[in-house]
Amino acid sequence: MKVLFMGTPDFAAVCLNKLLASSHSVVGVVTQPDRAVKRGKIELPPVKSLALERGLTVYQPEKIGRICDTLKDLGADIGVTAAFGQLLPQSVIDVFPKGIINVHGSLLPKYRGASPVQSAIMNGETQTGVTIMQTELGLDSGDILAVKKTDIGIQETGGELMARLAGLGGELLVETLDNFDGINPIKQNHAEATVCKTIKKSEQYLDFCEENVSVVNKIRALSPSPCAKTVICGEVYKLYAAECSDEIGEAGRIVRCDKALIIGCKSGSVSIKKIQAPGKRALDIDEFLRGKKLPIGEVCGKI
Repeated sequence: MKVLFMGTPDFAAVCLNKLLASSHSVVGVVTQPDRAVKRGKIELPPVKSLALERGLTVYQPEKIGRICDTLKDLGADIGVTAAFGQLLPQSVIDVFPKGIINVHGSLLPKYRGASPVQSAIMNGETQTGVTIMQTELGLDSGDILAVKKTDIGIQETGGELMARLAGLGGELLVETLDNFDGINPIKQNHAEATVCKTIKKSEQYLDFCEENVSVVNKIRALSPSPCAKTVICGEVYKLYAAECSDEIGEAGRIVRCDKALIIGCKSGSVSIKKIQAPGKRALDIDEFLRGKKLPIGEVCGKI
């Protein structure tokens, strides 16, 4: 089939790469506009970088609905989205004779929305997967075309799981396109749906008054980006890895800072395994503690 691909981050780039290796023809790519990052440097979306490398035509509208006529002229049979970053109006959906399908990083209907991978880890899920669904105007509410499940590793981070799901999603996308005309869509059970929104900066800060398992899960989920944070001695530290500890201490206070950095929680405590001080690089805790000690009893809090 002739496919128009719409996606933006690394997750989408992996899916696009799998699609380019298939028998289907990619007639064009739509991605988000280039954005300025730190110090005003312009960064290309990963999907754009891959598309240009492979000689594909790239479109970057602020609103995709404004280029409907251009999309029609490409003559695609079907549209594919993967972490595109824009809601599609009906006018865009109607461009494609076979509609639009989406690669979503969760087992729908659970975890609809922008942060399904992080939400699954934060909530202590032991299994997740990818879903290929038919796009409609509702948020991730369309009929399910295909599903592939996978277990979540005990210490697996959001970044690691995202990378694995991207590979699975790309494979399932190609399988779905290969068998598209023979698939019987399955309606979602909307009563089981939950919505996970984009993670705000304020939500990156840890609450050590929660159970230690919940704190560890949040650190895993947000690692390596956007990253969990806490304030110690008035400075913001980033936390990338932690394990549950049985040591007892007041919730939110540093219990130990010798050969380990232990912070008390509502139940038990957490042992920090990787940390980044402000203005420094991220360090494994052994290396960090050789150069810096934090005060016992200091409160770890939010801004």
